[in-house]
Amino acid sequence: MKIDGLRSPRARLARAALLRMDLPAADLHGAGLEGSLWDSCDLPLANLAGAVLDGAELDGVQLNDACLASASLCGAVVGNCRLEKARAPGSRWMEARVARTDFSGAVLRDAAFHQAALLECLFADTDLARALFYRAALRFCRFLRCHGGQARFNDALLQHCQFQKCGLQQARFPGADLTGAAFHGCQLTGCDFRGAKLAGVQFAGSRLEGARFTDAACAGADFRGANLQGALGLTLRQLLHARTDSTTILPSGAPGPAMRMGR
Repeated sequence: MKIDGLRSPRARLARAALLRMDLPAADLHGAGLEGSLWDSCDLPLANLAGAVLDGAELDGVQLNDACLASASLCGAVVGNCRLEKARAPGSRWMEARVARTDFSGAVLRDAAFHQAALLECLFADTDLARALFYRAALRFCRFLRCHGGQARFNDALLQHCQFQKCGLQQARFPGADLTGAAFHGCQLTGCDFRGAKLAGVQFAGSRLEGARFTDAACAGADFRGANLQGALGLTLRQLLHARTDSTTILPSGAPGPAMRMGR
């Protein structure tokens, strides 16, 4: 069913079921949609700013170019959805479960994903500045050319996630488990990896000047091609348990590899 120009701001539709609805440019800002069910719906350019979708279920929903500024999706279950170029600054996704969802080009600045679970999601050219992923669990997610300055992944799980050409200056990963993750050609200057698990993490071509590594578990971390100049708390012992070579720039500014009696 298609409804053009739907205008229902602040509607109360808790636990409503919407199946195969086509609602282009629908105005549902501030709507109460708690526990609602959305299946195979298309809402391009929809206005859901400030809407409450806590505990909602969204499967196969298209929200391309939609506005979800300050919307709340706490505890929502989101699968196989598309939020390409969606504008969702300050949105709240705490304890949500999100799988195979496309956030390409979306604005998620200041969004909160505390304790959320994300599986196989795509973030390409996504604005993640100051986004919060405290204790979130991210598995097999891809981050391509994202802007994530000052994002926080404190105590998060980021297993086998890929970051390519992302700007993550001063992002925080203290206590995070990044087992099997990869940072290729990323800007990681001033990042905080204190106490993080970096087993098997690849940092090829990434800039890590001034990053902090105190008590980080670096066994198997791959720093070949990485710039570690000025890195703090990164000891020789940690470097010897990691992989370095002549393309590594060590914390002292000297070229690698790290050697016990050398540099």
